Amino acid sequence: MIDLRAFAGLALLSLLHPSLLPAATLGEETEAFLNVIAVAGREAPAADFIQGRLAGRPAQRDALGDVVLTVGSGEPRRLVACELGEPGFVVSGIREDGYLRVVPAGAGLTGALWTQGFQGQTVMIGGARGWLPGAVALPSVHLQQGSAAPPDRPFQVEDLYLDAGAENAGEVAALGIRLMDPVALIRRPMRLAGGFLAAPAAARKGACVALADAARRYRPRPGSGTVVFAWTAHDLLNRAGLIHVFRRQGPFREVVLLDAGFGWEGNQSGPPKPQALPATGTGPIRSGELPATLAGLTAAPHYAAGGGMAGSPDLKGVRLGFLGLPVRYPGTPVETIAVRDVEALSAGLLSALGEAAAASASASGPALPAAPAIVETTEGHEEAAAVLRELIARYGVSGAEAPVREEILRHLPAWAKPEVDAKGNVIVTIGSGGKPVLFVAHQDEVGWRVEEVLPDGRLRLQKRGGLLASVWEAQAALVHGDRGPVPAVFEPREDWRTAERFAPPGALIAWLGVASAREAEALGMHAGSTVTMPKRMFRLGRHRVLARSFDDRAGSTALLLALRRIDPAKLKRPVIFAWSVEEESGLDGAKVLAERFKDLAEVHAVDTFVSADSPIESRRFADERLGAGPVLRAMDNGYLAPRELIDRFLGLAAHHQIPVQVGFTGGATDGMAFLADGPAMLPFSWPGRYSHSPVEVADLRDLESLVDLIVAAATD
Repeated sequence: MIDLRAFAGLALLSLLHPSLLPAATLGEETEAFLNVIAVAGREAPAADFIQGRLAGRPAQRDALGDVVLTVGSGEPRRLVACELGEPGFVVSGIREDGYLRVVPAGAGLTGALWTQGFQGQTVMIGGARGWLPGAVALPSVHLQQGSAAPPDRPFQVEDLYLDAGAENAGEVAALGIRLMDPVALIRRPMRLAGGFLAAPAAARKGACVALADAARRYRPRPGSGTVVFAWTAHDLLNRAGLIHVFRRQGPFREVVLLDAGFGWEGNQSGPPKPQALPATGTGPIRSGELPATLAGLTAAPHYAAGGGMAGSPDLKGVRLGFLGLPVRYPGTPVETIAVRDVEALSAGLLSALGEAAAASASASGPALPAAPAIVETTEGHEEAAAVLRELIARYGVSGAEAPVREEILRHLPAWAKPEVDAKGNVIVTIGSGGKPVLFVAHQDEVGWRVEEVLPDGRLRLQKRGGLLASVWEAQAALVHGDRGPVPAVFEPREDWRTAERFAPPGALIAWLGVASAREAEALGMHAGSTVTMPKRMFRLGRHRVLARSFDDRAGSTALLLALRRIDPAKLKRPVIFAWSVEEESGLDGAKVLAERFKDLAEVHAVDTFVSADSPIESRRFADERLGAGPVLRAMDNGYLAPRELIDRFLGLAAHHQIPVQVGFTGGATDGMAFLADGPAMLPFSWPGRYSHSPVEVADLRDLESLVDLIVAAATD
């Protein structure tokens, strides 16, 4: 529990005596800046962060939003500048169905798969109320059948539909989302072994932090002239920020730019071509004319962008050089830099400016600001949302469900007497007399397992369940080893910046930041370890939720909530509630249950109804809508329900005034394992978008009505 008195005292201390707070390391400062979203043209959050890191120095914000700090006086006048912006999108259209359309902002040097890195991911929308979560729509794997399979070309901005949880344009407005609002990937910087940091735009952000550190520590010698430190806005759009600094602060004799042009080379016959960069951890990289003290840095390919719409600075007689950081996986959501390179860049800048005795980079300013808050709905559906959130927070790739099982057992009513069988299924039996009715949801989620630890410490992966590898590629990862979860990244393909195909060419690889199999094993990794992606549940709009693994944490939640409402003494027949394992990898847990329970009256698998409720899906089937009630799953890839069974449960729902839908979808359920013994089998489902992806979306109204349906079926 947080001690609010201590927190208040710390806040007061920070106002009165900032120097008494614990100093952040340069690595911590860089990691904090990686949490800041600064889409090109909307760089104010980054400018706020940098200005805050220059506390005690006379930094100013100019008319274009640049942060400028001038140190010293007289000649020569020198400029060191870093771009604040990062590639992203802005909202360009709001559809009547509540989906958003976008256009790129500052995406000039990004590469072929930059937009594809957003598909199936959680994004942040900078609306009038703050940063709101949203999901970039993708096809559900269960619905990609026959001619519905997407073409094998990279995902493009024309394909991008953004789901903010709104049901119509009016709800979008109520959320505070407007045209021209910025959109960026969710921030979840990963601190890897070996002193590496991975996040979108890591190289440019790390360079800007190095410049801030150098500016804090720079103390000019008498007669050394003027140094202007600048962090510029709008430069990925039109170079306006840099031009403004030139016009207001120049002329300059020397200019050093820390920009995003490294790793690219000019091409007379077309756009710039990507080039290889030096390895991370080998020190800063250089190009152009730089002071002699930087001659020992590694030269790297660099593309100097033109002036753009705002024109070009007058560089006549100016010595112009470029500095940057080597980066692993450039242009991806997991750009990776080494903290030691950030430290070396700060030291190199000080050396070039003539500072001989700078303070250590390990003491770099006042306490760090918190990561930007995410705005979520906080009212309505409290019980369902609370239980679902806690189940979502547990990781349980198929075959490794123990954390989920612990959470399910914790949420059972006090009167329940659960059994955990040898397979790991959880079973609660209540009532007596006659043939039992079984309700079953599954504990597991799709994900990956380590197939092999490679000699260089990377992990070759294999799928557990049906999923699109492309939406995991180049994203943050967690490897669940013997010593707990360890941050990692899903490696992008080598030709990420030039690729012409949608699908990755082979097995996905995870990288922990280590360089050998021995180092990976020392972290607790081995063949069989499971691999997932960091996750949390977000409330969207008034009724909806976004997370990975609603399939089938929503079904598991429904069973728990139904049990809370049932009085076992009033049941007319035995009822079995079960939470199975390994559904996604072959219904293995359900097969064990089917061997044990051979004389059942009814079986109801409580699982996802994969819905086509999205503008990118065919409405030929699975056209049941979120918010319209649970679905009687009449048909899927392995089952067609008897008409009289559908009619019976439609009548039950009508009697209890429960809204229900009847639908046809893809996939199969745990109920399939029981069919051979002849029970009536009808899955009860909740409609969900974007199945088996990091951005599954559900509606809490449907979950609550699903609980009503289960209770009615169990007690009538």
